[in-house]
Amino acid sequence: MIRVLQVVTQMNRAGLESRLMDIYRNINREYVQFDFYTFRKKTGYFDDEIKSLGGRVYYNDPISVSRMCQVTKIVHDFLLCHPEYKIIHAHMNQWCGIILKGAKKARLPIRIAHSRTALGKHSIKNTVKNIIKLSTNKYATHKFAVSHNTAIWLYGKNSNATVWPNSIDSQKFCYNAETRARIRAELDMTNKYVLIHVGNMRPVKNHMFIIDVFERLKQKKPNSKMVFIGADHMDGYVQAYAETKKTSNDILFMGARSDVNEIMQAGDVFVFPSFYEGFSGTIIEAQTAGLPCIISDTITHEVCLTDHIVQVPINKGVEPWVEQILQFESAERVNNYQLVCEKGYDVFTLCDNLEKFYLTCT
Repeated sequence: MIRVLQVVTQMNRAGLESRLMDIYRNINREYVQFDFYTFRKKTGYFDDEIKSLGGRVYYNDPISVSRMCQVTKIVHDFLLCHPEYKIIHAHMNQWCGIILKGAKKARLPIRIAHSRTALGKHSIKNTVKNIIKLSTNKYATHKFAVSHNTAIWLYGKNSNATVWPNSIDSQKFCYNAETRARIRAELDMTNKYVLIHVGNMRPVKNHMFIIDVFERLKQKKPNSKMVFIGADHMDGYVQAYAETKKTSNDILFMGARSDVNEIMQAGDVFVFPSFYEGFSGTIIEAQTAGLPCIISDTITHEVCLTDHIVQVPINKGVEPWVEQILQFESAERVNNYQLVCEKGYDVFTLCDNLEKFYLTCT
């Protein structure tokens, strides 16, 4: 059996972590076992499950600009004490090079960088990230990315990186009319027009814009409801903003959930005006559930699988978004499981391919 050291910030419920857990649950653990090297001292949401599946979780101080040299040495020293690892798989974007430098010094033969973002706006913070990432090409033996845009961002245009898309457990998200009726009844939304957004509350996800869109939609379609799913990392700011718009009574903030696949069935339209994304697996989930999707035009077109997904600019204001939402009012919900599998976004296909890679690369 091969043990692969997956390097992440913390195994909490979020996009990267959920995708990684989908792989971990379904890969053949008799041949490939995952362990997780995290840059947090506290336990993450998935840690207990990881341990129940035979994995180990290692805890470290947070990574930062001031600790870059320390991180390289810490990784180096850790790997010297753990000769069982021949493969390190870093999912840390701009930090991958710093981490893999330590792995190279420890003479690890397989050092994988996995790009999961593509920064879209210019800022001092992003400029620093763009500088830090430069060492990645030097220390990675294999370059992975979740989309072509994320590959270009981390490695450059001529990197020959391998794109492994954010695949999902698509069977869980298939449209089911009975589940839809049950969840809508439980949420008291049976006769409502329901918008859904899934994403942890962070500025990049643009939640305030969604509330602005919803406020305008309510003026045109009063029976509309809004459902937000995701952990709050903005200290209640989004909820407070909804209060100022007098829409909070029609908005359901559900927090982080383990039943996203079921709640999605209750929706009528999925909205996702993110400023930038690497490759949003939740958009694939929404399409699998047969939801019409309205997403920002900053997101890679690679996520567009069905005829019921539209990319709309953010900078044109809320009106184009409202118009598109209303155009989907009579859209028929369908089961897109087969389409998602054919497009290569089912986790079981990804697991087979990754397993073959891990077993043959050393």
